[in-house]
Amino acid sequence: MGPKNAVLLAAGRGRRLGTDEPKSLIEIGGRTLLERHFENLHEAGIEAVTVVTGYQEALVRGFVEGRRPPLDVRFLTNPAFERGSIVSLHTAVHLVADGCIWMDADVLYPAPLMKRLADSAHENCVLLDARSDETGEEMMLGVRGGRVRTIARKISHLGPWDLMGEAVGFAKVGPSGGAAMKRILDTDVGAGRLDQEYEAAMNTAFGEVAWGYERVDDFPWTEIDFPEDVEKAQRLVQQID
Repeated sequence: MGPKNAVLLAAGRGRRLGTDEPKSLIEIGGRTLLERHFENLHEAGIEAVTVVTGYQEALVRGFVEGRRPPLDVRFLTNPAFERGSIVSLHTAVHLVADGCIWMDADVLYPAPLMKRLADSAHENCVLLDARSDETGEEMMLGVRGGRVRTIARKISHLGPWDLMGEAVGFAKVGPSGGAAMKRILDTDVGAGRLDQEYEAAMNTAFGEVAWGYERVDDFPWTEIDFPEDVEKAQRLVQQID
C-alpha cells in the first residue's frame, strides 16, 4: 500500500518566469498547477496534502479556501522561502519522517505518472526520465547496480552509469528513507546550510538506504522555470488532458 500523505513544496517565488504570480497558481489549459496537483494526488490514492507556502502565502491559501479540493489540504509556512529548497522540505520534516510523497509545485504531468510513484514496489523511490540530456539545468539521476546513487545537475563525470536520466522532482519515502532524510535535513538545517537544494540531502540518503526508481519515459511532463517552459506546457497539456 502506498503513502496516504503528500507534501507539496510551493514556497518559492519563481523570478525566472518574469511574473509576480506564485508558480503554483499558473494556469495551464484553464486550470492552475495547484488544482492539477490536488486532482492527480487524489487519483493516486493520496488522502491529505500539506502545502508548504512562503511567497504570497495569503494568495495561495485564499485560492484553496475558495474551492473544494478532492482531498484534505493543510498548510505550513516557510518564512525563509528566499533560501534554498532544503528549508521548505525541512518545514515538513515530521511528515517526511513518517513516510510520504514530496513534490515540487512547478511541474505539469498526467495523473498516471503520480500513480506510478505512489504504487511503486520500492519503499523509497524517485521518478527518472531517460529521454533527457544533461545540460546543467536539469537535476539528473545516476543508477548503478539497481539503485539510485546520486542526484545533481552534472553527474556524467561520476559514471559510468547503468542508467542516467532526469529527475521529475517527486520522491516517495517509507520508514527507512523517511528516518534518514529527517536526520540529514535536521543536521544540515541545524548547521545553517540553508542555501542549498533538498537534493543535497537526498544525495546523502542514497548512500545510507536503498532507493529505487520508476521510469516515466512514456509520459508527457515538464518542469516550469522559464517563459518558454510555460509555452511547452501549453502544448503538452493537450496530450495530458
